[in-house]
Amino acid sequence: MGKVFFRLVLGGIAGKILGLLREVLLAALFGAGRVVAANRIALTATLIPINFFTADALSAGFLPLYVQYRQERPAMAQVLYRAVHLLLAAFSVVLAVALIFGRDLWVGLLGPGLDPHTADIAATMLGIAALGVPFYVLYNLYTLVGLANDDVRLINLRPSCQSIGLILATVIAWMTGQVSVLAWGFTLPYIVLWCVGAYWLRRRGYLREGDESGPRRPDQDATKLALRMFWRRLRPLLLIPVILQGSIGVERAVGSLLGVEVVAATEYARFVVDSVMALLAAPLGLAGLASFARMKAHEVSGGLRRLIPPVILVAIPLALVLSLNSRGIVTLLYARGEFDSRAVDVSSVLLLGFALGIWAHVLGYTFVKVLNARGANFKVAIVMAVSFGIPIAVNLLLYKHWGAFTIGAASSLSGLLMFLISARLLSVLGFSMRLLAVVLPGAAAAAAAGYLLAGPGVLRLIASCVAILLIWLGYVAAVPQLRRTFLSFVLKKLGRGADETPQDDLVAIK
Repeated sequence: MGKVFFRLVLGGIAGKILGLLREVLLAALFGAGRVVAANRIALTATLIPINFFTADALSAGFLPLYVQYRQERPAMAQVLYRAVHLLLAAFSVVLAVALIFGRDLWVGLLGPGLDPHTADIAATMLGIAALGVPFYVLYNLYTLVGLANDDVRLINLRPSCQSIGLILATVIAWMTGQVSVLAWGFTLPYIVLWCVGAYWLRRRGYLREGDESGPRRPDQDATKLALRMFWRRLRPLLLIPVILQGSIGVERAVGSLLGVEVVAATEYARFVVDSVMALLAAPLGLAGLASFARMKAHEVSGGLRRLIPPVILVAIPLALVLSLNSRGIVTLLYARGEFDSRAVDVSSVLLLGFALGIWAHVLGYTFVKVLNARGANFKVAIVMAVSFGIPIAVNLLLYKHWGAFTIGAASSLSGLLMFLISARLLSVLGFSMRLLAVVLPGAAAAAAAGYLLAGPGVLRLIASCVAILLIWLGYVAAVPQLRRTFLSFVLKKLGRGADETPQDDLVAIK
């Protein structure tokens, strides 16, 4: 899992650098006004129905079963792929048509607070983005086939290609004044990615494996069996997309009721947090999904106990840096051009709320993916229903009182609930809480120093961040079990350590 994780991280860095350029450029040229708000609503309106039907079907239904078949019955792996590919192709075309013809109604549901002009812009953008739906869905399938073969190139290619497309679209939209061009920044990159993905799978021979041991054109019985097993894994997850995509829809609706600048600023703030998630949590979850699917039952706990300490040692200081310096970070990244002081105020408040729970999101996301890999999809449904259902209520009940902060705080609450429940189901909650108790004094000291030094200006931002990291590293170095965990992790990734569990650390934490 380690090699896959680090390849995912390294591949994501280039995409995030381009993504940062994209967001900075968008903020400078269009600020946090109606154009950006309309674009956010249009993309959300495109992705919610896609993820509603396909996200868990692919990551939790298709991938573990496909990995299992590749190991045990290679011919059935290809039967499963062909059947799922045909289903997704047909579904995505129907969905694209539905989005195009129902775009006005859908935008009205997601953005009840939008004025008519902004809603019209969003509907136009949605019609363009909907054209990319079939290519987006099928490319996601191609990336998981690659991941099942420990090939992360297609996953790593996506963020860079998508960011380049959005950057070009942003520049063209600003130069021409045709703001609907922003939506082509989603559609055209996925057409290109679909072509590249289809070519890559065939070039690498991933779709030929097993052909010699089974029929080239599978019979109906084999197809029915593959789809039946796929449905069996997917069935417990049917509640998850309702809750998850519903929470995203509620977040957008609440943002529109608070003002178009909140809709736009939400994504500027979330980009900072999501960059950390994409570079840390998503690679851990995706790498773990394939690796933990291959583990025997008694190996899972040991694998998690090796994974949790280094994640906490990295995620805690990141949460402190982002939350204590939210205004300084937003100012540094975005405060230029059309991005005015009001946009800075709203974005920094949102970033504070998002950042408070990022450490829990990282761990919770990883634990949920491990549950997916072990086929515990009913347990995943419980985790997701609670961890997204309660924040939906928080958003709806408190947005009039807390304003924009409600959206970020609800997201952090979601991460905390996800971490607690999934850790309990995996029998590592006690281990995790004891480890958090060990690191709490260091986190408190680092937070105090960071808070005292935080303030306006780049120098104070740097001073606060450096103080947090130095105090945190000093505390880790001073506590024997944390020091040994850190050194063991670093040495292993440098190729000088073994794959053994740091037993001294585990005993100390236990």
